[in-house]
Amino acid sequence: MNKSLFAIAGTLLVGLAVLLFMFGTLVPPGSFGVRQIKFGPGQGFLPAGLSPGLHWAVPFYSTVYIVPQTVQVLHFHAGNENSSRRGADFATTFPALEIQSADRATVDVDVSIIYSFFPERGTTDGVVHGGPADLFKLGTVSDAWRNEVRRRAEDQLKRKLGLLQTAKFYAPEAREPLMDEARVEINQALAPSGIVVRAVLLRRFSYREDRIDNAIFQKNLQEQEERRNVAQGKFVEVEGLVKKLEAEKNAEIETARVQGDSKARVIRSEGELYEAQLQAQADLLVAKAQAESDKLRAAALSQSAGSQAYVARELAPLVASLKGGIVTGIDPYDLNTWAKKLGGSGGNDSQK
Repeated sequence: MNKSLFAIAGTLLVGLAVLLFMFGTLVPPGSFGVRQIKFGPGQGFLPAGLSPGLHWAVPFYSTVYIVPQTVQVLHFHAGNENSSRRGADFATTFPALEIQSADRATVDVDVSIIYSFFPERGTTDGVVHGGPADLFKLGTVSDAWRNEVRRRAEDQLKRKLGLLQTAKFYAPEAREPLMDEARVEINQALAPSGIVVRAVLLRRFSYREDRIDNAIFQKNLQEQEERRNVAQGKFVEVEGLVKKLEAEKNAEIETARVQGDSKARVIRSEGELYEAQLQAQADLLVAKAQAESDKLRAAALSQSAGSQAYVARELAPLVASLKGGIVTGIDPYDLNTWAKKLGGSGGNDSQK
């Protein structure tokens, strides 16, 4: 029983594989398919491409062609006279473009053209373009499409770059606008076929005659030296201005420092003067207070009952220090007598 089931399943798988092989076509990733109906209703190429995956195809009735959807590269390169391919139709190399400059010099130019195919008809950046059906009017093989790109690009690049003077090939500001114009013209020519050029890249250029290259080199060298001299002169001028400004600012800084020191000395002297005035006022107040205190004490002593005894005690050391018998026969506690001896008027007189 199991063997019978396996046999039936195997038969079905083999039959399905045969059907897919006979009536199916696989569109790989990075590509789109273009269906061709060979006869009957809808004969010809369908206007829209088929997305990657498995699609039907009836032998002798329809065929699916494969078109790469990734970018393609076409090179114009010096030293390669024969076309060569790398990978699956990724890049093709043709001889370098021979450009006749405006002053009749021959320039070999290496250029890379990056392009791709539209999977359907439409409008891009305001330009109406075709689709796969229009592309296959050029042919069903990639060589036909590539030759169309080469022919259009070579024609426009020779026309546009031929407007340049020989020496202007060195000037990007003169060369690049012409390259952009050439790309626009190429796209206008290729759009009806469903081809779009993404970029036109000039990689290298060389002059056929060495004397032209040497003359341009010498001219460019002279221009560079003149620019260097001008830049050096401006540098010297700016350097002088910087030194002048530095000297002026240093003088201002020194002046500000001197003024600051002077102001500091004035403020310091004013502070010291004010401090001395306050100190003098304080000393005067202390002296006045001391005098007032002495006055009050003297008054208090002269009016109290024990003042004479106090004075006597205070004078005793003084009297004891006197030598030579200057004062004799006086009671030390007799103040009136002491006052008379010392030239005073006595205690009673002071009270009068």
